Amino acid sequence: MRQFLLAGLVAGLFASAAVAQQNPGGSLAPPPKFLARDLQALCDGAEGSARLAGCLRYLQASVAMYELAVAEKELTWFCAPREAPAVLLRQQFVEWAKENGDQMGQEAIQAVRLAMTDAFPCQE
Repeated sequence: MRQFLLAGLVAGLFASAAVAQQNPGGSLAPPPKFLARDLQALCDGAEGSARLAGCLRYLQASVAMYELAVAEKELTWFCAPREAPAVLLRQQFVEWAKENGDQMGQEAIQAVRLAMTDAFPCQE
């Protein structure tokens, strides 16, 4: 559980750094939405890069938050393997993004849900 919380914190730090770069004046305007195309750009980062690390952590944190959100509800969108390696989540998201270019304008968290739903459907 600590690993998921740490992953969420790291993902938040990467998102904060990206927002700070886009809004250097520090105005009170809301930050820009983090879109699927933004996540795809992170996931296309070189092996060992901070961009790729941000992608992996965002995906891990998204799946962890989903698991927390549905734990007490009878709601299932996807059934990713517990403790799925981040590289597997990345592979699934990147493949989905390539096949669904028309979806890149939506918020990244929704794109992750759709990608994971396609990759890891729940067995009835």
